[in-house]
Amino acid sequence: MARDIVIWPNKVLTTPTKPVTDFGEGLTKLLDEMFDSMKEAEGIGIAANQIGVSARCSWVGREDGTFFEIINPEILEKSGPVTLEEGCLSVPEQFEKTPRFHKVKVKYQDRTGAWHELEAEGRLAHVLQHEIGHLNGQVFVELLSNLKRGLILEKMTRLQKAMKRKKD
Repeated sequence: MARDIVIWPNKVLTTPTKPVTDFGEGLTKLLDEMFDSMKEAEGIGIAANQIGVSARCSWVGREDGTFFEIINPEILEKSGPVTLEEGCLSVPEQFEKTPRFHKVKVKYQDRTGAWHELEAEGRLAHVLQHEIGHLNGQVFVELLSNLKRGLILEKMTRLQKAMKRKKD
């Protein structure tokens, strides 16, 4: 079942998530809810804190349209600074050129707790950095200039107020 996407600057998005230690039914249910939320919002990745849960897990979209989950991920290596246009489900309709790295090496667990290492470049490396940033309590707008971040903050504050009025 899809859950609402949390809008930045909500505190849950700027607080580092807690490591996953239980690889049971609860994690499976969370991953399913995250996947449904991501698909409903037409995203290419989602972190648990984007649906309000402080758990170090995320879905990552590959270029072929498939997805895989990363749990307790850590970036081991990064190289080739690059600037790419980026957006975020928690910062709707805002796209900005964002500094990232062209290539990364990531260590992560799957839903069974098994460890994996992955070397990625291009779009996949970009999505991995974006999602791991979320798990570290960082939203892509924090990598932008103060001016751009301030303008986006105004828009998101107005959006949050409009959403609150709709619910009331």
